Amino acid sequence: MMADSVKACVVFGANGFIGSALTRALLAAGHNVLACDLAREFSALAPHPQLECRTLDFMDEVAVRDAVSDRAWVFHLVSTTKPASSTVNMAFDVQSNVVSSIHLFQACVEAGVERVLFASSGGTIYGAPARLPVSEADPTDPIVSYGLTKLVIEGYASLFRRQHGLRTISLRIGNPFGPRHFDQQQGVIPVFIRRILNGQPVEVWGDGLVVRDYVYVEDVANAFLAAARYDGAHSVFNVGSGEGRSLRDIIAALEVLSGRDFAVEYRPARGFDVPEIVLDIVRARTELGWSPLTPFERGLRETWEYLA
Repeated sequence: MMADSVKACVVFGANGFIGSALTRALLAAGHNVLACDLAREFSALAPHPQLECRTLDFMDEVAVRDAVSDRAWVFHLVSTTKPASSTVNMAFDVQSNVVSSIHLFQACVEAGVERVLFASSGGTIYGAPARLPVSEADPTDPIVSYGLTKLVIEGYASLFRRQHGLRTISLRIGNPFGPRHFDQQQGVIPVFIRRILNGQPVEVWGDGLVVRDYVYVEDVANAFLAAARYDGAHSVFNVGSGEGRSLRDIIAALEVLSGRDFAVEYRPARGFDVPEIVLDIVRARTELGWSPLTPFERGLRETWEYLA
């Protein structure tokens, strides 16, 4: 990794799965980090002399404005909803995510922030693509509120870039996986592994042929660092493996890895699941000099060993 000048950074959502990995990567690169999260205890982060942790509600405009003061790099990884829950209360999805993001961008303009990096969704923002792999230039047609709000936030990021000169970059992230994924219900890989370890059947929504682009979480963190150093013209990047795997592929890999027999129970398909998504990552390779370095099998083994 190339050497950076030391930057004052703030990570919103720092106690989350991707946010904690990003925070560790920023600290390893020598930066000073203000880690902000709704959490009372930052259990995903170890103490570090260049780390400050702050409990913060992303919907609190005053607290957000104070957090970005005197910061050079701002990382926005907050989402108050998930694909499954976002359509239950779409007004809340917009108010808590879109409106709060606009307040963040405005605060960054006022504070003279160098750049803002936003965690968008490569898995939901394109909807059901007409061709694979899907590139940043392909149509976006989300079929779930979660993806639509991500797309709208991207749009406001671009608007602030044009109107105010705020340097914004959105990373459309595939399906991240890896150790330290503490959410008990998010992420098929850790959910599957926990059920296998607990002797429970693996639950699959649909026929198991849904295809996703799985990318190791440390590779995602490194993509954020590469984007933070980027001075080119592009403002949107796909971040994935560039490879697709079905749920049945995941189950087969876990059978080999675990050496265990486990039951698989198939449930009715969910309407918000895109049938297949694989991300074209050529732009990230050529513009950011970034590539995913962790083979899927190694990442899966490390996730298994951590949870076991």
